[in-house]
Amino acid sequence: MPELSVIFSDSSMPMNLTDLSDEKLFLKIREGNAAAFDMLFNRYWEKLYRIAYARLKDTDDAQDVVQEVLVRFWNNREKTEIKTSLEMYLMGAVRLQVIDHFRSRKVRERQLQEALDRINLLESSIHDVADYLELEQTLEAIVNEMPAMLKSIYLMRSENMSVKEIASKLGLADQTVKNYISEVLRRLRIALQEKYPEKHLTYLALLITLLNK
Repeated sequence: MPELSVIFSDSSMPMNLTDLSDEKLFLKIREGNAAAFDMLFNRYWEKLYRIAYARLKDTDDAQDVVQEVLVRFWNNREKTEIKTSLEMYLMGAVRLQVIDHFRSRKVRERQLQEALDRINLLESSIHDVADYLELEQTLEAIVNEMPAMLKSIYLMRSENMSVKEIASKLGLADQTVKNYISEVLRRLRIALQEKYPEKHLTYLALLITLLNK
């Protein structure tokens, strides 16, 4: 595995790697090219870190999440299959790792712990990046069909804004925002049950974790 601590040194990066597309860069990574992995790290580290930090609000945790995703990506490079763009794959992997981070953290806020307890009671869970990306696409399609207010609150909550922050921004009472979140979950539950009859409880519990944290 390449040394992650020296990734930020761009001056030594071969020019031919800098000009490679993501697809060609991935092919070199699959061949075990450590310099290509360094190039990938430099290309996407900051963006992946911002995604993780937006949800975790902790610098160390966000860095750990991104590093875990990239290390796993390198270790599994020979068997990794990417059906979307490399950028979308990595973004989805970081979001999924954030969820895993919430699951594994021992010291939790009460509301989040209660949501995680519900997840632990379920027989299955999302661990595959492809499944998670599919769920994200499904959620986006469902939310886009919702009234503007519900869509806005869902998006703000997904970006880790608190109920109070959302209420302040929209000029609503805290309880009104909570009611809207409940309505969003109700609509998502119905839609997910129709599309994923065997997995909808797992997906719904995951959404409760994200929206009620």
